[in-house]
Amino acid sequence: MVISVVLWALIWGGMYSDISRFKVDALVAGPLNFVFALRPFMPMLAVAICFVLLARTRRLSLALERGPFLLLSLYGLLGGVFFFISPEPFISLYWAALFLSPPFVVWTLVNVEDPDRRLKLLMDVNAAVILIMVAFYIAGPLWPILNGAPNPRLFKLPFGLGVQTANGVGRFAGVAALIALSRLSRTRPAPGAFWMAALAASVAAVAVSESRTSILGFLVGALLVIVLNRKFIWLVVGAPALSFLLYKSWFVWRFRGSLENAFLMSGREVTWKKALSLSLQFPIVGHGFHADRLMLEGEHVHMAYLHSLIQTGVFGAALFLGAVAGIWLIVARHHLLRRTFTAPDGVSVRLTESIAILGFLSARSFFESTAAFYGVDLLLLVPVMAYLQIWCRDNPESDAVP
Repeated sequence: MVISVVLWALIWGGMYSDISRFKVDALVAGPLNFVFALRPFMPMLAVAICFVLLARTRRLSLALERGPFLLLSLYGLLGGVFFFISPEPFISLYWAALFLSPPFVVWTLVNVEDPDRRLKLLMDVNAAVILIMVAFYIAGPLWPILNGAPNPRLFKLPFGLGVQTANGVGRFAGVAALIALSRLSRTRPAPGAFWMAALAASVAAVAVSESRTSILGFLVGALLVIVLNRKFIWLVVGAPALSFLLYKSWFVWRFRGSLENAFLMSGREVTWKKALSLSLQFPIVGHGFHADRLMLEGEHVHMAYLHSLIQTGVFGAALFLGAVAGIWLIVARHHLLRRTFTAPDGVSVRLTESIAILGFLSARSFFESTAAFYGVDLLLLVPVMAYLQIWCRDNPESDAVP
C-alpha cells in the first residue's frame, strides 16, 4: 500500500506548479531546490512508475473499463490528441498529460490489487492534505480576519508555492467540513471530538473565505450527508446557526448587505461570452488544454462545462458532461440516496463522504472549472468517482434496499 501513497503524493506534488517555472539551474542548487525544480514533472513520474507496475502485473482485472471514469479519461485523451491546434502546442500537451495522470494512476492501482482498499487510502491522503491546508489557513492568513482585519481575498500558500484565491481556500474548507460531518455521523465519542473540532474550524474557514461557490457546495454536500444518514434532527439543531453564519459571510461581509450585488456573477458572464465565441472557432475538437489562459489573456473560464468546450470542443464537452451526469446516474440507479445500509459503518461513511464531495464539486461546476483541468478539484473527484463506480459494480442494483 506504500506505493499507492507515493504515487498519489507525486500527483499532488505537481500542484501549484507548471512547466514555465522549471529551471535547469535549480537542479544543482541543492537537494530541496532539486525536488522543487522537478515538481512540474512529478505527475509524469507517477505515470512512469505505473507503467512498471502494469508490466509486472500478469492479469488485469479491467476495473473502470467503462462508465463515467472512462468518459472522463477519454475527455482528457481527446484534448491530448488535438494538442497541435493550440497556439502553444507543447504547453497544451503538457497540461493534457497532467490531466490524464490522476485517472491513469487510479486506474493502475485498482487494477493491480485490492481496489476498494487502495481507493480508501487515496481518499484518506486527500483528507489529510485538505485538513492540513485548512489548519494552515486557520492558524495563518485567516486568523487576522477572524480578529477583524480586512479580507484580502488572496492568500499566500506555504513553502513559497504561490498564492491562493478565496475560492480556493473556501474549497479546501468546504470539503474538510463535509469530510468531518460524514465521519462525525458514525463515529465513537473520542474520535468524534476531533471531527467536531475539524467541522467547527472548517465551517469558520468557509465563512471567512466569503466564497459563494464554496458556501453553495457545502450546503449541497451537507444536505446530502443529512439525507444519507437520516439525521434530519440536524436541520433543526444546526440549520439556524449555520444559516446565520453563512448569511453573515455571503451578504454582510462580502457584499455589505446588498442583495442585488450578492447574486451578480462577478464578471464571469463577460468571460463566458468570450469563451463561447472562441469555442465556436473550433467547435468540434476545441483549442487544446490550457486554452483559456493562452487565448483569453489569462482569464479563467469559471464554468466547468464551458471550460471543457473551449478545450476539447463539443465531443470533449459531451464526454465531460457524460462523466459528471453518469456518476450521478449510477448513484440514483443504486438508490444510494434512499438506501438503508446494512453494511459495516466504514462502508456507510465512505459512501456518505464520496457522495457529499461529489455534490460539493457538482454544485460548484456551474461557477468554477471543477475538474475540467488538472487541479485540486480533479484530485478530489477521481478517487470518489472510482470508488462509487466500483462499489456499485460490486453491489448490484438488486441488492439495494430502498
